[in-house]
Amino acid sequence: MSLKRRVSVSKRRFRVLLDTSFILPMLGFETDMEVREVISKLRHYEVHYSDVSIIEALWKISKIIKTEEEMSVVAYGIDLIKGTFSKVDLNGEAVKVALKLYRMGHKDLVDNLLYGLSAANDMHFLTLDAKLREYVEKNNLKNTIVHPPQL
Repeated sequence: MSLKRRVSVSKRRFRVLLDTSFILPMLGFETDMEVREVISKLRHYEVHYSDVSIIEALWKISKIIKTEEEMSVVAYGIDLIKGTFSKVDLNGEAVKVALKLYRMGHKDLVDNLLYGLSAANDMHFLTLDAKLREYVEKNNLKNTIVHPPQL
């Protein structure tokens, strides 16, 4: 077995939960180059999504879509995400972690829920959110956060 093959196999075991930023382009929403570059690398990893991200993405997208064609692109993207990636459901432990973060002062409940899901399910949380990472590190919490350059 070649070294290249071994690397590919180990990446497959690297479980990644996508932040909403990485869901948006799959729903037809334009994002920056950094996000688009990472999306092309995701096939090498075990990728997961949460309906929490889907809902947050829909909040953002619903403000700008106007045509039936745009709605169809979003619907197709939802089906693509569900058919390509594994869904991770909220559970009590993830909610507990999220609410603890909220009580500690990090007031972005969506990010808290996604972080809680990653922590409760032993996944890496792929996000662009440097503030969340700093908050997690500052408070000595389980650091599940990865940024695009780390993939």
